[in-house]
Amino acid sequence: MQETGTPEVHKSKRQASIALVGLLAAVAVFAAAFVAFDGAEIVADLMSGDEVAETVVPPKPSVPTEDEATTAEPAEEPEESAQTTETESATETDDTASAGSVTPAVTSPTGDQLSRMFWEQVGSQEQIGKLVAGEISGFSLGTVTNNGTSASIGVSANYKAGGSLGGTMVLRNYSGVWYFSSISSAGGGTTVKSIPADTGITSTIVAQTPTNQDIPKAIIGGGYKTVTVNSVSAGSGTATVSITLSGGTSARVSGTILCTSKTIGGTKYWFITSFRRA
Repeated sequence: MQETGTPEVHKSKRQASIALVGLLAAVAVFAAAFVAFDGAEIVADLMSGDEVAETVVPPKPSVPTEDEATTAEPAEEPEESAQTTETESATETDDTASAGSVTPAVTSPTGDQLSRMFWEQVGSQEQIGKLVAGEISGFSLGTVTNNGTSASIGVSANYKAGGSLGGTMVLRNYSGVWYFSSISSAGGGTTVKSIPADTGITSTIVAQTPTNQDIPKAIIGGGYKTVTVNSVSAGSGTATVSITLSGGTSARVSGTILCTSKTIGGTKYWFITSFRRA
């Protein structure tokens, strides 16, 4: 049978036939894939609400631009560990404890008290002068009267030339420190106020006495009853009297009496600055 119609119609029919054949081929491929990959089970899962796992490709890390790198905030520094804080606290505690253990400065006597010590020693020149001159062989210590602010000790000076002379030695307590104040024969002690108190002498006494309290405290407590003068070493302005203390409740001990001099109005005066254990 001969086909009817124009060539364009015949061409259109051929193209439709080819498209139909392609569609059928695509359907066949899809059906094959559906069966091969168990499409029925996938459809069942979707119908039951189960999600099909998806393979997620992680995004590539973004590289900051030059502007972002410049304006980015610096990373925060880690906080100090508790151990570091405890160590620093312990150090501060140790420092505080060390500072608290320092011996506080000695409170110096007042101006009036210093002047009194100076004047009473000026009034004791008879016995102090003989001691520095090497004329005294020793002292016998007697009764002690202590009222907390001053201590009076009965004393008898024994002379190398023979004989002895009784008197009193006075120690005074200023801010917890016992200072030598005077030594005089019975009825012979005086306080001389006509001579201005010399600050150089009183400063020496304050500098030496507080660190040499063993002997004064032992004498007041009855620790020694005999003071033997062994020798005297005197210079132009200082003298060191070597002594031995014994006879009381304390053990026998060697020591020194330190003296210094001051010439005032043409007269040389001697002052006892401290008693010191050897």
